[in-house]
Amino acid sequence: MIKKENLYIRDPYIYFEDGIYYLYSSYQKKEDLYPSFVVYKSKDLEEFSEPITIFKGNSHFWGNKDFWAPEMHKYKNKYYLFASCKSDNCCRGTQIFISDNPDGKFVCLSNHAITPQNWECLDGTLWIENGIPYLIFCHEWLQIGNGTICLMQLSDDLTHSVSEPKVLFSAKDAKWPIAFQGKNNYVTDGPFIIKQKDCLEMIWSSYSKTGYAIGVCRSKSIKGPWIQEDQPIYSDDGGHAMVFEKDGQKIITFHAPNTFDGNERLVLYPYHSKIESSQN
Repeated sequence: MIKKENLYIRDPYIYFEDGIYYLYSSYQKKEDLYPSFVVYKSKDLEEFSEPITIFKGNSHFWGNKDFWAPEMHKYKNKYYLFASCKSDNCCRGTQIFISDNPDGKFVCLSNHAITPQNWECLDGTLWIENGIPYLIFCHEWLQIGNGTICLMQLSDDLTHSVSEPKVLFSAKDAKWPIAFQGKNNYVTDGPFIIKQKDCLEMIWSSYSKTGYAIGVCRSKSIKGPWIQEDQPIYSDDGGHAMVFEKDGQKIITFHAPNTFDGNERLVLYPYHSKIESSQN
């Protein structure tokens, strides 16, 4: 077993079913030719199993590097992994995998990214509104400077898009992000949608004056408009967050610090939005 304080993790995603917490991550040892996606299992979020490989990169898969930020969604009694991948010949994009079990072997739903083929994209997440599946994802600052968060409607079986991408907002639409690696570069990372009583909330990450940070915006519909909070909800050099429920309480999880040196760890906090606080 691995204690939480010893578990290296970036871009954590947690799913709970039948008394087990599933923590999804990317994984690659120095000797591995291809990266993998793995899951750690826990009963208490304090101790975790050794990593279980759920998809291993190979010569037949289009992506061969930058396996990032897997997240798992249960949809129509199947389990779908949404994750970022890239190759030397293909733009980074969101790949969708499918399995019969949350820790079972995942296979490609189709052997190509679901995001636009000529866009550099990452961090795709799934949202269902009025029975319609949508992909929310980031169009990267590396390609367009001012990164955006976009929306595409997916087919009912999640195999392809059925709409053109719609820009929901750009990083500079919020007041708090600062430029990254150049005066015109603004990052958008890690969108995640939370259903509240009267609206939707989206948490997302960028860079603030004090480091990597998590912002929040709100809308009545996934299609927007999205209203940004003036300040991030966390700005102490941690981010790429998601929210899950534990014992009836919303918990936010993310990695911190954002140092790329092996010191990144799993952070867990009760999640209290301003809307919830005003109602309690």
